[in-house]
Amino acid sequence: FIASPAVHLDLYPKPNNQQADSLSDEPPNNHSSASSYIKSTQPSETLDFSHVQLMCTVDAHRIRVRWLESLLPSIDQRPKPFQPATMSFVASIFKSYPGMFVDGGCPPFVHWSQVTGEATCQPLENCMNMARMWAARTVGSADMVQEVIQQEMKRLFEKGNLLATFQAYLLYAIMLFPSTISAGSIHQDVMMRLQELAGDAAGRGTICYAEMESTRPDWESWIIASAKRRTLFAASLFDNLVNFSQGSPSFVAVELAGLPAPASKTLWNARTRQCWNQAYNRQLSHCGDGELLISDLWPQSEANSEALQPKIDRWLSSVDEFGMMLYAVTAHTYNHNG
Repeated sequence: FIASPAVHLDLYPKPNNQQADSLSDEPPNNHSSASSYIKSTQPSETLDFSHVQLMCTVDAHRIRVRWLESLLPSIDQRPKPFQPATMSFVASIFKSYPGMFVDGGCPPFVHWSQVTGEATCQPLENCMNMARMWAARTVGSADMVQEVIQQEMKRLFEKGNLLATFQAYLLYAIMLFPSTISAGSIHQDVMMRLQELAGDAAGRGTICYAEMESTRPDWESWIIASAKRRTLFAASLFDNLVNFSQGSPSFVAVELAGLPAPASKTLWNARTRQCWNQAYNRQLSHCGDGELLISDLWPQSEANSEALQPKIDRWLSSVDEFGMMLYAVTAHTYNHNG
Protein backbone atom coordinates (compact mmCIF):
# COMPACT_ATOMS: atom_id res chain seq x y z
CA PHE A 1 0.00 0.00 0.00
CA ILE A 2 1.03 3.63 -0.31
CA ALA A 3 1.32 5.37 3.02
CA SER A 4 0.38 9.01 3.03
CA PRO A 5 2.48 11.50 4.99
CA ALA A 6 1.95 11.56 8.74
CA VAL A 7 -0.82 13.89 9.76
CA HIS A 8 -0.85 15.40 13.23
CA LEU A 9 -4.35 15.95 14.44
CA ASP A 10 -5.30 18.10 17.39
CA LEU A 11 -8.96 17.39 17.14
CA TYR A 12 -10.25 20.05 19.54
CA PRO A 13 -10.57 22.92 19.06
CA LYS A 14 -10.85 22.86 15.28
CA PRO A 15 -10.30 26.24 13.57
CA ASN A 16 -12.15 27.63 10.56
CA ASN A 17 -15.34 25.79 11.50
CA GLN A 18 -13.88 22.46 10.38
CA GLN A 19 -15.44 19.45 12.06
CA ALA A 20 -13.15 16.98 13.76
CA ASP A 21 -13.33 13.33 14.62
CA SER A 22 -14.90 13.21 18.03
CA LEU A 23 -17.66 11.59 19.97
CA SER A 24 -19.92 14.57 19.64
CA ASP A 25 -20.35 17.36 17.13
CA GLU A 26 -23.40 18.90 18.75
CA PRO A 27 -24.56 19.42 22.31
CA PRO A 28 -26.13 16.19 23.56
CA ASN A 29 -29.88 15.96 23.68
CA ASN A 30 -30.46 14.81 27.22
CA HIS A 31 -34.16 14.27 26.58
CA SER A 32 -33.80 11.87 23.67
CA SER A 33 -35.60 8.59 24.03
CA ALA A 34 -32.78 6.84 22.15
CA SER A 35 -30.44 7.03 25.11
CA SER A 36 -32.76 4.89 27.18
CA TYR A 37 -32.31 2.05 24.71
CA ILE A 38 -28.57 1.81 25.40
CA LYS A 39 -27.38 -0.09 28.45
CA SER A 40 -25.36 2.86 29.63
CA THR A 41 -24.19 3.73 33.03
CA GLN A 42 -22.21 6.90 33.30
CA PRO A 43 -18.44 6.32 33.00
CA SER A 44 -16.70 6.27 36.35
CA GLU A 45 -14.31 8.91 35.03
CA THR A 46 -14.36 11.66 32.47
CA LEU A 47 -13.18 10.94 28.95
CA ASP A 48 -11.48 13.96 27.39
CA PHE A 49 -11.25 13.84 23.60
CA SER A 50 -9.81 17.35 23.27
CA HIS A 51 -6.22 16.21 22.70
CA VAL A 52 -6.56 13.21 20.42
CA GLN A 53 -3.53 12.83 18.16
CA LEU A 54 -3.51 10.40 15.26
CA MET A 55 -1.34 9.62 12.27
CA CYS A 56 -2.62 8.74 8.80
CA THR A 57 -0.90 5.60 7.51
CA VAL A 58 -3.14 4.82 4.54
CA ASP A 59 -3.82 6.24 1.11
CA ALA A 60 -7.05 8.10 1.89
CA HIS A 61 -7.60 9.05 -1.75
CA ARG A 62 -7.54 5.41 -2.78
CA ILE A 63 -10.20 4.66 -0.17
CA ARG A 64 -12.39 7.45 -1.57
CA VAL A 65 -12.28 6.07 -5.10
CA ARG A 66 -12.45 2.36 -4.31
CA TRP A 67 -15.66 2.12 -6.34
CA LEU A 68 -13.52 2.62 -9.45
CA GLU A 69 -11.62 -0.60 -8.83
CA SER A 70 -14.49 -2.77 -10.00
CA LEU A 71 -14.47 -0.83 -13.28
CA LEU A 72 -10.75 -0.13 -13.78
CA PRO A 73 -8.71 -2.36 -11.45
CA SER A 74 -5.20 -1.23 -10.53
CA ILE A 75 -2.36 -3.45 -11.66
CA ASP A 76 -1.60 -4.48 -8.08
CA GLN A 77 -5.15 -5.57 -7.29
CA ARG A 78 -5.84 -9.19 -6.35
CA PRO A 79 -9.41 -10.48 -6.75
CA LYS A 80 -11.24 -11.97 -3.79
CA PRO A 81 -12.70 -15.38 -4.71
CA PHE A 82 -15.80 -15.10 -2.55
CA GLN A 83 -18.19 -18.03 -2.31
CA PRO A 84 -22.00 -17.56 -2.09
CA ALA A 85 -22.10 -19.16 1.36
CA THR A 86 -19.48 -16.71 2.63
CA MET A 87 -21.41 -13.71 1.39
CA SER A 88 -24.68 -15.03 2.80
CA PHE A 89 -22.93 -15.29 6.16
CA VAL A 90 -21.61 -11.72 5.85
CA ALA A 91 -25.05 -10.41 4.87
CA SER A 92 -26.66 -12.06 7.91
CA ILE A 93 -24.06 -10.60 10.26
CA PHE A 94 -24.32 -7.10 8.82
CA LYS A 95 -28.11 -7.09 8.93
CA SER A 96 -27.90 -7.78 12.66
CA TYR A 97 -25.92 -4.62 13.39
CA PRO A 98 -28.70 -1.96 13.36
CA GLY A 99 -30.84 -4.10 15.65
CA MET A 100 -28.12 -4.09 18.29
CA PHE A 101 -29.12 -0.52 19.13
CA VAL A 102 -32.68 -1.69 19.76
CA ASP A 103 -31.51 -4.46 22.07
CA GLY A 104 -29.49 -2.10 24.25
CA GLY A 105 -26.06 -2.56 22.75
CA CYS A 106 -24.19 -1.14 19.79
CA PRO A 107 -22.58 -2.50 16.62
CA PRO A 108 -19.00 -3.76 17.09
CA PHE A 109 -17.48 -0.83 15.21
CA VAL A 110 -19.14 1.76 17.47
CA HIS A 111 -17.41 2.16 20.83
CA TRP A 112 -19.61 2.14 23.91
CA SER A 113 -18.37 5.62 24.90
CA GLN A 114 -19.95 7.02 21.73
CA VAL A 115 -23.45 6.11 22.86
CA THR A 116 -23.19 6.43 26.62
CA GLY A 117 -25.08 9.06 28.57
CA GLU A 118 -24.34 12.65 27.63
CA ALA A 119 -21.53 11.62 25.27
CA THR A 120 -23.99 10.40 22.64
CA CYS A 121 -23.47 12.45 19.49
CA GLN A 122 -26.26 13.54 17.19
CA PRO A 123 -25.53 11.35 14.13
CA LEU A 124 -25.52 8.17 16.22
CA GLU A 125 -28.42 9.33 18.37
CA ASN A 126 -30.52 9.83 15.25
CA CYS A 127 -29.30 6.48 13.94
CA MET A 128 -30.47 4.74 17.11
CA ASN A 129 -33.95 6.16 16.64
CA MET A 130 -33.91 5.21 12.97
CA ALA A 131 -32.80 1.67 13.83
CA ARG A 132 -35.84 1.27 16.06
CA MET A 133 -38.08 2.39 13.20
CA TRP A 134 -36.30 0.04 10.78
CA ALA A 135 -36.55 -2.93 13.16
CA ALA A 136 -40.30 -2.34 13.62
CA ARG A 137 -41.08 -1.86 9.91
CA THR A 138 -43.90 -3.82 8.31
CA VAL A 139 -44.67 -4.68 4.70
CA GLY A 140 -46.88 -1.62 4.55
CA SER A 141 -44.37 0.77 6.10
CA ALA A 142 -41.15 -0.54 4.51
CA ASP A 143 -41.14 1.96 1.63
CA MET A 144 -41.74 4.89 3.97
CA VAL A 145 -38.94 3.77 6.29
CA GLN A 146 -36.58 3.41 3.35
CA GLU A 147 -37.41 6.92 2.16
CA VAL A 148 -36.79 8.39 5.62
CA ILE A 149 -33.44 6.60 5.84
CA GLN A 150 -32.41 7.92 2.42
CA GLN A 151 -33.33 11.47 3.44
CA GLU A 152 -31.25 11.15 6.61
CA MET A 153 -28.31 9.80 4.61
CA LYS A 154 -28.43 12.79 2.29
CA ARG A 155 -28.57 15.17 5.25
CA LEU A 156 -25.66 13.40 6.92
CA PHE A 157 -23.48 13.49 3.82
CA GLU A 158 -24.04 17.21 3.34
CA LYS A 159 -23.35 17.99 6.98
CA GLY A 160 -19.77 16.87 7.54
CA ASN A 161 -17.29 14.07 7.91
CA LEU A 162 -17.12 13.15 11.56
CA LEU A 163 -16.32 9.58 12.52
CA ALA A 164 -19.86 9.29 13.90
CA THR A 165 -21.26 10.48 10.57
CA PHE A 166 -19.29 7.77 8.77
CA GLN A 167 -20.53 5.14 11.21
CA ALA A 168 -24.16 6.24 10.99
CA TYR A 169 -24.03 6.37 7.19
CA LEU A 170 -22.68 2.82 7.06
CA LEU A 171 -25.49 1.61 9.31
CA TYR A 172 -28.09 3.30 7.12
CA ALA A 173 -26.56 1.65 4.04
CA ILE A 174 -26.84 -1.70 5.80
CA MET A 175 -30.50 -1.00 6.55
CA LEU A 176 -31.12 -0.32 2.85
CA PHE A 177 -29.42 -3.54 1.77
CA PRO A 178 -31.96 -6.24 0.80
CA SER A 179 -32.66 -9.08 3.20
CA THR A 180 -31.39 -11.56 0.63
CA ILE A 181 -28.47 -11.12 -1.75
CA SER A 182 -30.55 -12.27 -4.71
CA ALA A 183 -33.11 -9.51 -4.12
CA GLY A 184 -30.88 -6.85 -5.64
CA SER A 185 -28.68 -4.21 -4.12
CA ILE A 186 -28.45 -0.56 -3.14
CA HIS A 187 -27.76 2.37 -5.43
CA GLN A 188 -24.16 3.01 -6.47
CA ASP A 189 -24.39 6.63 -5.28
CA VAL A 190 -24.78 5.37 -1.71
CA MET A 191 -21.55 3.39 -1.96
CA MET A 192 -19.66 6.26 -3.56
CA ARG A 193 -20.70 8.57 -0.73
CA LEU A 194 -19.86 5.94 1.88
CA GLN A 195 -16.37 5.57 0.44
CA GLU A 196 -15.92 9.33 0.35
CA LEU A 197 -16.78 9.51 4.04
CA ALA A 198 -14.39 6.61 4.67
CA GLY A 199 -11.58 8.45 2.91
CA ASP A 200 -12.27 11.65 4.83
CA ALA A 201 -12.25 9.77 8.14
CA ALA A 202 -9.05 7.92 7.26
CA GLY A 203 -7.33 11.13 6.21
CA ARG A 204 -7.81 12.50 9.72
CA GLY A 205 -5.70 9.72 11.18
CA THR A 206 -5.87 5.96 11.55
CA ILE A 207 -3.34 5.07 14.23
CA CYS A 208 -1.94 6.52 17.45
CA TYR A 209 1.66 7.72 17.49
CA ALA A 210 2.33 5.49 20.48
CA GLU A 211 1.02 2.46 18.60
CA MET A 212 3.62 3.10 15.92
CA GLU A 213 6.30 3.04 18.62
CA SER A 214 4.89 -0.06 20.37
CA THR A 215 4.09 1.92 23.50
CA ARG A 216 0.79 2.62 25.23
CA PRO A 217 -1.28 5.50 23.82
CA ASP A 218 -3.77 7.53 25.79
CA TRP A 219 -7.15 5.87 26.07
CA GLU A 220 -9.08 8.56 24.21
CA SER A 221 -6.80 8.52 21.15
CA TRP A 222 -6.96 4.74 21.07
CA ILE A 223 -10.77 4.75 21.22
CA ILE A 224 -11.02 7.05 18.19
CA ALA A 225 -8.34 5.18 16.22
CA SER A 226 -9.71 1.74 17.05
CA ALA A 227 -13.34 2.63 16.28
CA LYS A 228 -12.27 4.23 13.02
CA ARG A 229 -10.26 1.21 11.91
CA ARG A 230 -13.14 -1.13 12.73
CA THR A 231 -15.50 1.06 10.73
CA LEU A 232 -13.08 1.13 7.79
CA PHE A 233 -12.88 -2.68 7.85
CA ALA A 234 -16.66 -2.98 8.06
CA ALA A 235 -17.20 -0.50 5.22
CA SER A 236 -14.70 -2.35 3.03
CA LEU A 237 -16.37 -5.70 3.65
CA PHE A 238 -19.80 -4.18 3.06
CA ASP A 239 -18.50 -2.88 -0.27
CA ASN A 240 -17.47 -6.46 -1.10
CA LEU A 241 -20.97 -7.64 -0.22
CA VAL A 242 -22.62 -5.06 -2.46
CA ASN A 243 -20.25 -5.89 -5.32
CA PHE A 244 -21.01 -9.59 -4.95
CA SER A 245 -24.76 -8.94 -5.02
CA GLN A 246 -24.29 -7.02 -8.28
CA GLY A 247 -22.02 -9.60 -9.88
CA SER A 248 -19.04 -7.23 -9.76
CA PRO A 249 -15.53 -8.26 -8.67
CA SER A 250 -13.99 -7.31 -5.33
CA PHE A 251 -10.30 -6.88 -4.67
CA VAL A 252 -8.01 -7.08 -1.66
CA ALA A 253 -8.08 -3.71 0.12
CA VAL A 254 -4.34 -3.06 -0.16
CA GLU A 255 -4.89 0.52 0.99
CA LEU A 256 -5.74 -0.83 4.47
CA ALA A 257 -2.80 -3.25 4.64
CA GLY A 258 -0.81 -1.55 7.39
CA LEU A 259 -3.65 -1.12 9.89
CA PRO A 260 -3.74 -3.20 13.09
CA ALA A 261 -6.40 -5.89 13.17
CA PRO A 262 -9.28 -5.34 15.65
CA ALA A 263 -8.09 -5.28 19.24
CA SER A 264 -9.00 -7.73 21.97
CA LYS A 265 -12.46 -7.73 23.50
CA THR A 266 -10.88 -6.84 26.86
CA LEU A 267 -9.45 -3.62 25.45
CA TRP A 268 -12.51 -2.77 23.39
CA ASN A 269 -14.96 -3.34 26.25
CA ALA A 270 -12.87 -1.82 29.08
CA ARG A 271 -15.01 0.57 31.14
CA THR A 272 -12.34 2.30 33.21
CA ARG A 273 -8.98 3.83 32.39
CA GLN A 274 -7.28 1.59 34.94
CA CYS A 275 -8.72 -1.59 33.38
CA TRP A 276 -7.79 -0.43 29.91
CA ASN A 277 -4.25 0.55 30.94
CA GLN A 278 -3.72 -2.82 32.59
CA ALA A 279 -5.04 -4.69 29.55
CA TYR A 280 -2.86 -2.68 27.18
CA ASN A 281 0.22 -3.26 29.32
CA ARG A 282 -0.45 -7.00 29.20
CA GLN A 283 -0.80 -6.83 25.44
CA LEU A 284 2.55 -5.07 25.12
CA SER A 285 4.24 -7.68 27.29
CA HIS A 286 2.77 -10.54 25.25
CA CYS A 287 3.29 -9.04 21.79
CA GLY A 288 7.00 -8.54 21.45
CA ASP A 289 6.65 -9.13 17.72
CA GLY A 290 4.13 -6.29 17.35
CA GLU A 291 0.39 -6.14 16.76
CA LEU A 292 -1.29 -8.34 14.21
CA LEU A 293 -2.02 -6.38 11.04
CA ILE A 294 -5.16 -6.87 9.00
CA SER A 295 -2.95 -7.86 6.05
CA ASP A 296 -1.55 -10.74 8.12
CA LEU A 297 -4.92 -12.44 7.56
CA TRP A 298 -4.52 -12.27 3.79
CA PRO A 299 -2.81 -14.89 1.60
CA GLN A 300 0.84 -15.40 2.53
CA SER A 301 3.73 -17.44 1.28
CA GLU A 302 4.12 -20.78 3.04
CA ALA A 303 7.10 -19.50 5.05
CA ASN A 304 5.31 -16.32 6.12
CA SER A 305 2.15 -18.25 6.94
CA GLU A 306 4.00 -20.55 9.32
CA ALA A 307 5.78 -17.62 10.96
CA LEU A 308 2.54 -15.69 11.43
CA GLN A 309 0.45 -18.55 12.80
CA PRO A 310 1.48 -18.14 16.48
CA LYS A 311 0.60 -14.44 16.32
CA ILE A 312 -2.74 -15.21 14.67
CA ASP A 313 -3.50 -17.88 17.27
CA ARG A 314 -2.74 -15.42 20.08
CA TRP A 315 -4.97 -12.81 18.47
CA LEU A 316 -7.84 -15.29 18.04
CA SER A 317 -7.70 -16.20 21.72
CA SER A 318 -8.55 -12.63 22.72
CA VAL A 319 -10.49 -11.04 19.87
CA ASP A 320 -14.20 -10.18 20.00
CA GLU A 321 -16.97 -11.28 17.64
CA PHE A 322 -16.09 -8.63 15.05
CA GLY A 323 -12.52 -9.81 14.69
CA MET A 324 -13.69 -13.41 14.67
CA MET A 325 -16.09 -12.61 11.84
CA LEU A 326 -13.30 -11.01 9.79
CA TYR A 327 -11.11 -14.05 10.38
CA ALA A 328 -13.89 -16.43 9.39
CA VAL A 329 -14.46 -14.57 6.13
CA THR A 330 -10.78 -14.39 5.18
CA ALA A 331 -10.07 -17.99 6.20
CA HIS A 332 -13.02 -19.39 4.28
CA THR A 333 -12.37 -17.23 1.23
CA TYR A 334 -8.70 -18.01 0.81
CA ASN A 335 -8.41 -21.49 2.30
CA HIS A 336 -11.38 -22.63 0.23
CA ASN A 337 -9.39 -21.81 -2.87
CA GLY A 338 -5.91 -22.30 -1.56
